[in-house]
Amino acid sequence: MKIKVKKLHFDAKLPSRAHETDSGADLFALEYTEIGPRSSAKVRTGIAIELPDGTSGCIWGKSSVESKGVKVMAGLVDAPYRGEIIICMYNLTDRPFVFEKGQKVAQLVVLPTLYPAFEEASELSDTQRGEGGFGSTGTR
Repeated sequence: MKIKVKKLHFDAKLPSRAHETDSGADLFALEYTEIGPRSSAKVRTGIAIELPDGTSGCIWGKSSVESKGVKVMAGLVDAPYRGEIIICMYNLTDRPFVFEKGQKVAQLVVLPTLYPAFEEASELSDTQRGEGGFGSTGTR
């Protein structure tokens, strides 16, 4: 499968994988972007993509960035979207964080997507897990 990528800016870099079998393709900062302490910022990539029908692009964090306290806030690219891929990041630290032009910011993971309809129900089927969540299985 090949995904078409349009450079919206001369300096934009195409997504790339460090290893052929990596799940995610690295996305790169188009320009210098500073994120203040405990603040968010949008990091431009300067690219638009054409995802195949029946897929979605998930913007996922990179351990090299997130280990420094900077997290991807959210990121889902719908197949028909043709605008610039912009990554919303949050700096959890007490000091500014800088993305330099061309630096790896996040990664794009392309996944198959289902499009179910939703219907209201008065009851749901029983399962062994039931309503257990938020630590219901313990911490060890």
